[in-house]
Amino acid sequence: MILVDDAGGEWPMISHAPWNGCNLADFVMPFFLFIVGMAISLALKVYFLFYRLVSIKKVIIRTIKLVLWGLILQGGYSHAPDKLTYGVDMKHIRWFGILQRITLAYVVVSLLEIFMKKAQTKHIAPGGWSVYTLYSSHWIAGACIPVVYFSVLYGTYVPDWKYTVHNKYSPDYGKDFIACTDRSPYEGSFRKDAPLWCQGPFEPEGLLSSIAAILTTIIGVHFGHVLIQLKGHSDRLKHWVGMGLSLLTLGLVLYFTNGAAALVFSTLYVLVDIFGLGYLFLPLEWIGMNAMLVFVLAAEGMFAGFINGWY
Repeated sequence: MILVDDAGGEWPMISHAPWNGCNLADFVMPFFLFIVGMAISLALKVYFLFYRLVSIKKVIIRTIKLVLWGLILQGGYSHAPDKLTYGVDMKHIRWFGILQRITLAYVVVSLLEIFMKKAQTKHIAPGGWSVYTLYSSHWIAGACIPVVYFSVLYGTYVPDWKYTVHNKYSPDYGKDFIACTDRSPYEGSFRKDAPLWCQGPFEPEGLLSSIAAILTTIIGVHFGHVLIQLKGHSDRLKHWVGMGLSLLTLGLVLYFTNGAAALVFSTLYVLVDIFGLGYLFLPLEWIGMNAMLVFVLAAEGMFAGFINGWY
């Protein structure tokens, strides 16, 4: 995430794909949400009924912290690294951002895990489908996410939208949507006939795409459930790799990046937990244990300033 944010503008091959394709930057947020989901399942694995209120309290406190940090770092309050000034115009505050998207997925999935945790008290049956059936309520909730997402995506009215009309008797026959730029769908100067919605501010972490992020986190929770419920390395890897390949193949339409995250995690699991090569990843372990500190330092330009100070 730090590499993409700081160097994505200079190296287009690692920045977000402008229209189609999948670059390095397009894997960052799904990978992050995937591991957030795994962390949720591991953090809440010790559960008894009278711990429910304590767990909810911790989730709410962490949610508030993440939202505040998101507004401070990316809401417009801090102007770093371009300017060493502070202050935000409330008319132009950015309510959504990286941390806000993570927060939305975190709080929804955490509460889902807390209130549907009774499955932890049951004995898992042998077989690859047992984890799915044990946490069937999670998947029912996850299935509702795409329904809400596509309903909002295709059901929202967009003014000035022109679309192709195939009825040759219609006065609008043959009309297509108006491009925003001369190089559409890529960036460039606006066309003179560009509709008003083209001039709206671009928000890569908007509310609609953040709804889809919830399902990404639920898939991560499922991988955490496998880690908890299945005890053998081979059983875990069969489940992870099988689901990862399925998501990677079928995910060419939906959740392709989750399949990639599953396979990368499985590879790291083999290297660290089976081959015992964890010492090679100690720097990454430190970053993971201090993720919030690292993110703040990067957002404020301190990492970039430190690296640029060496010649």
